[in-house]
Amino acid sequence: MEKEKVNYGMDDPALVNPHHVPVYNIKAVSRLVGLLPVTLRAWERRYGLPRPSRGDQGYRLYSEYDLRLLQWLKRHVDAGMSIGRAVEYLNELRAMGKDPLAEQTVVQPERSASLEALSHQFLNALINFNEESATEILRRSFSLYSVDQVLVHIITPVLVELGERWHRGELPIAVEHYATQFCMQYLMSMLSASAPPARPGVIVAACAPGELHQIGLLMLVVMLRWRGWDVKYFGQDLPLDRLEEALLPLRPRLLLFTATRRDSAVQLSQLPHILKQFPDPQPIVVLGGRAFLDHQLPEEIPAVYLNGTPAEIVARIEQLMVGD
Repeated sequence: MEKEKVNYGMDDPALVNPHHVPVYNIKAVSRLVGLLPVTLRAWERRYGLPRPSRGDQGYRLYSEYDLRLLQWLKRHVDAGMSIGRAVEYLNELRAMGKDPLAEQTVVQPERSASLEALSHQFLNALINFNEESATEILRRSFSLYSVDQVLVHIITPVLVELGERWHRGELPIAVEHYATQFCMQYLMSMLSASAPPARPGVIVAACAPGELHQIGLLMLVVMLRWRGWDVKYFGQDLPLDRLEEALLPLRPRLLLFTATRRDSAVQLSQLPHILKQFPDPQPIVVLGGRAFLDHQLPEEIPAVYLNGTPAEIVARIEQLMVGD
């Protein structure tokens, strides 16, 4: 049987409907849905569902729609329906023009599993240093909601709340540190579970020199990587000394820097010298973070300043990568 190739040209319908872009590998889907890879392969082989795309090396790549399909099937199996009957039921609904996986008819999660409720549960688990519970809450969250929703509406509010409680003296600093490290490790594991890059162009992402706050940037990197972009993450406090030597072999299309402090943002004034070392076309410079709300680099640095929700920032970066 000929393997289906992934095509990311501008005529690809997946670019029109992002829910059908194949970005999840089988390891990531297994963790998000709560099904073993052997089970996923067995369902595909026996029932033809889902039908993941295949990368150039033959590995499976699943889309957001495939993820919804598996979540729908698992919910019915967990409720006592056999997998065979669940597939029959899905086909019956589709035959009647009632696809339960269509965006406008997706069954909303029960009230007890709302984003707010899951965020509250996650907060309590971290406060009590309950790593097993925190991990299970995130696993369940990813089985019900998209990656973007979990990052923005569950993990981010919890980290903000913990920081505010610490500033008010309601929590020891050790709790805030534990929670931050837990989330950092989880996000890094998501990077390792993402599918190999499938879209052209390299993005280099890093915190500006002296900048130590990296979790917001790391969330953007995860969102981009799970959309198939080739993002090289350089972490916090990246010195600019001889940076061009390291980046020249990569030929990045876009450099993404973040800063929350003015002194870190000011150090990026060295970028013109670095950019001159690159052959045309030079990388696009994208800057974000609180430091740039009231401070911008000199005009000779042709930077794009981004502010907004994570989803809006990611969408703008994608537009820049495809030349819009």
